[in-house]
Amino acid sequence: MSYSQAETIKVGAGIRGIHLFFGLILFLVGIFFAKWASDTTRVRQFLSSFESFKVQSVDIKAEWPLEVQTVTSWLSGVKGQTLFLIDSKQLATGIQSKPWVESVAIKKSYPNRLQISLITKKPQALIIHKGQPWFVDPQGVLIERATPALLRGLELPFLSYEASQPKWQVGQVLHQYEKMKSASKNKFVVSQIVLGSYPYFKTFLSQPKIEVWWSLENWESQLQNLIALIDNPPSQIGQLRRINLVFPKKAIVSSSISH
Repeated sequence: MSYSQAETIKVGAGIRGIHLFFGLILFLVGIFFAKWASDTTRVRQFLSSFESFKVQSVDIKAEWPLEVQTVTSWLSGVKGQTLFLIDSKQLATGIQSKPWVESVAIKKSYPNRLQISLITKKPQALIIHKGQPWFVDPQGVLIERATPALLRGLELPFLSYEASQPKWQVGQVLHQYEKMKSASKNKFVVSQIVLGSYPYFKTFLSQPKIEVWWSLENWESQLQNLIALIDNPPSQIGQLRRINLVFPKKAIVSSSISH
């Protein structure tokens, strides 16, 4: 073996020794850090010490009827928290459990801002629940008790039952009502929907004031008959008060209204 070869072997062995030494150091540091990091309380205390990352402002975008002050009251513990320690998913779940909240979007804007945007549920009708009027959404799910302040400016139909009818599904009824409202092209306004023996129901129109009897099975084909009668009421009847559209391709009109 030549001298140069012997030197190369020694140098190679020395480098491997250095690598092993630093590898051992890194391994021990890793064990220490893992043990330290497993102490959640200690980690949170350490991260919380960064003052520049604590939430200074919360920007809220909310739709009617939610107000910024209301949403702010749900976030009393957020200001002052370290931004990267806030669990956005948990915070959104808490907000979404509140009345009127349909969906929530949360964005962290580093170093110290939180942005929250809310989309609210759209009330579709009013029903009586435990003796009080309540808003319901398009799926027929209760939103919140109706108050005069919330009702102001809204034109929602009142949904009621003539008797307990288990076959009726409120969500299905409201879906059909929306289709009816769209197809009618603002020819009339429904103030009340009364569900009778399935599949029959009544609507009370406020403009014009007419009571209409329907069947869920054929209301779409009968809708044009209603519009034709509103546009050109029969002169021999006098003031049109009630129209029975239950029977296919037939309309029974009357100048009296049921009680």
